[in-house]
Amino acid sequence: MKRLLAALLSLMFVALATDRDALAQPTEYQLKAVFLLNFARYIEWPAGSLHEGEPIQLCVLGRDPFGAALEAIDGKQAQNRAVDVRMLVLPEQTEGCHVLFVSGSEERRVASLLRGLGQAPVLTVSDLDGFVEAGGAIGFATVDDRIRFDINAEALQRAGLRPSAQLMKIARHIVGLEGR
Repeated sequence: MKRLLAALLSLMFVALATDRDALAQPTEYQLKAVFLLNFARYIEWPAGSLHEGEPIQLCVLGRDPFGAALEAIDGKQAQNRAVDVRMLVLPEQTEGCHVLFVSGSEERRVASLLRGLGQAPVLTVSDLDGFVEAGGAIGFATVDDRIRFDINAEALQRAGLRPSAQLMKIARHIVGLEGR
């Protein structure tokens, strides 16, 4: 009888621990990783920039703030293509990137990085303050403990990228459409 009671208590403990883990809130960077995947799904690249069968290269430049969160989206599908996550140390390694997350460690190099990309069809994303105003395409913002994002329409146009109407609709702010 004591063994049965101990076994039942053990099962209850495991069930409670599992339920608590299942209800755990995702971290900031788990949410941002999912946003990155969805950005890749709702942006149209110019003809010829994505070759037949080529995966979408999602690159992180600088110190990785995501940890294991990007593992959850590596290999997922966006636009009928696999998403391949790559970590970069230097701006010179951005060749072939379709989505480029610029981490906080690159704050001093943002202006030169964006100038260096020029009109390359690269969706630039960051959570650095002022990223969109500096010419980046999408900037994360935390508002009332929720992850939101701003879009720089001119940066998207310069890169030849076309966002879906749904993406534009859920953006917090759109920079570069004033007066249009």
